[in-house]
Amino acid sequence: IIDQRCVACHAPTPSFAGFTAPPKGVVLDTPEHILANTAAMQTQLATRVMPIGNLTQMTDAERETVLAWLRDGAPR
Repeated sequence: IIDQRCVACHAPTPSFAGFTAPPKGVVLDTPEHILANTAAMQTQLATRVMPIGNLTQMTDAERETVLAWLRDGAPR
């Protein structure tokens, strides 16, 4: 889900049109980067701020799945 809904913008070189750098410098392309940003991701997803304007069409079910996974410590 993160790869499909987040990494298009949150990559070292975003592939989503209009993004030349990852928003706020947050990169989510590796497990280590995800773990380093767990708290911020939980806040952004829970408040529905991200994906910004839901540009990547994240569903409510996907949002809840990612939030539950992050609450569990993002196990691999």
